[in-house]
Amino acid sequence: MAEPLPDDDLRVGNPERERAIGLLVEAFSAGYLDVAEFEERSALAYTARTRGDLRRVLAQLPTAVQLFPEVVAEASPAVLARFGAQPVVLSAEWTTVRRKGVWHPPARMLFTGSFGTVDLDFVKAEFEWDTVDVEVQMSVSTVKVMVGPDQEIQYGGVDVRGWSSLKDKAGPPKRPGGPTIRLFGVVSRMSGIVLKRR
Repeated sequence: MAEPLPDDDLRVGNPERERAIGLLVEAFSAGYLDVAEFEERSALAYTARTRGDLRRVLAQLPTAVQLFPEVVAEASPAVLARFGAQPVVLSAEWTTVRRKGVWHPPARMLFTGSFGTVDLDFVKAEFEWDTVDVEVQMSVSTVKVMVGPDQEIQYGGVDVRGWSSLKDKAGPPKRPGGPTIRLFGVVSRMSGIVLKRR
């Protein structure tokens, strides 16, 4: 679970709720949300009581950093890296992007491209965060994710289109307490995502 921010308990009013709705509209227009998720998140935004509630409404969306820009501007480097920084963007356009062995996953990653392969092995990765967000925007591509025994992988935010598939061969963690990898985005045109556990 992501580390809470110091102002998460601060109450919000209609101006903050309306700003959150506007950011959801932007994310929906850009294709980050489908209709059902947009409606669900919008309903939650209208009933939000605190900044933490509104941050959860915008979780995993690129527009989230715009919700409380003054907080990002004053944030410590650690908070900025987690909540304010843009994702590390890696292109797999006609190539393979591979991460394995001992490596330090950033808080947010975005993989884009066509006719490529993304191969992420988190087994020996050294995590600085409780959660790592992995967004994929790929077509005619393969995404492979290998997790360790205590790592959880969540993929409910993946939109699989056009003869594409997602195969979960990982299952739940063998023991609790490890970091969480949140996979989301869109794969299309006969792309495949395969999740495995070592």
